[in-house]
Amino acid sequence: MKCPACNGEIGRFELAPNCKHCGANIFYNQQKTLLTRDAKKCELEYAGFRILVAKLKTAFIKGAIQILRIVAMVVAIGAIFIPFVTVSVNSALFSSSFSFGAWGIYSAFTDGTIGALLNLNEYMPNQVVLCFALLGLIVAIFLVGFGVFVSLLLSFINIQKSAKIMRGLSVAGGALCLCACAVSIAMPYLFGEGGFLVANTGFGAFACVLVFVMIFALNHLVIKKNIQPEIKEVDIKRTELNKKVKAGEVSLDDLPLPVFETEEEKEKRLLDAAEKKALVEKAKGGEARE
Repeated sequence: MKCPACNGEIGRFELAPNCKHCGANIFYNQQKTLLTRDAKKCELEYAGFRILVAKLKTAFIKGAIQILRIVAMVVAIGAIFIPFVTVSVNSALFSSSFSFGAWGIYSAFTDGTIGALLNLNEYMPNQVVLCFALLGLIVAIFLVGFGVFVSLLLSFINIQKSAKIMRGLSVAGGALCLCACAVSIAMPYLFGEGGFLVANTGFGAFACVLVFVMIFALNHLVIKKNIQPEIKEVDIKRTELNKKVKAGEVSLDDLPLPVFETEEEKEKRLLDAAEKKALVEKAKGGEARE
């Protein structure tokens, strides 16, 4: 064991509280060393936390554009539930009505309507193919929307890259929605009236087009304005140094305290030290007068 004050060698069975070389209190200096290490470690790790908070704020709440992106995502979730087309199945053995929207498609799978629709393929193959084409388009739109949602959640990692991904996905989603609009408009005319299948156009596809246009516009503004998190340079340096400490390239004991500080932090520290010194001197002067 070595003395934390003078680095002198202390035997295992030397139980004296003070160092035999320099007379320093061993326990006190050990605690001081440990607390100093913790303070340095806290300073370095808290810098990473501040950077993360800055990125989260910039990605989600620091600005009207970021807030509107979240609103657009909520609207998009609602739009997918609006029926694209409502189809009525009328046959001697089966009669049902379902909508091509998120909830309608789920209900059609669970109550057997999709299976009944497949049985009508022999009588109305073109109409059944058209139904499943619209179903495929809606599933593709949902997957694109899910990709936009994931990109939004991960936008704090790099808001510019995520905005470019969301903008590209919104173009793909808008194109799919336009195709769905064309199919949903054509279905009532192609199905006719009084047959096994009757279709009525809904507003789901048109609502999804508007939502994807909104998402495209908002992310284009994020890219155009070059929105970036405001990160202090000193926090970047602390984070880089923390990585070196964790990798074993730098020892905490070799670092000063504070490790890094801004000019404002330095001025505040010096001012606090001066005020503390003035208070101590004032207290000593009062004791001397007594």
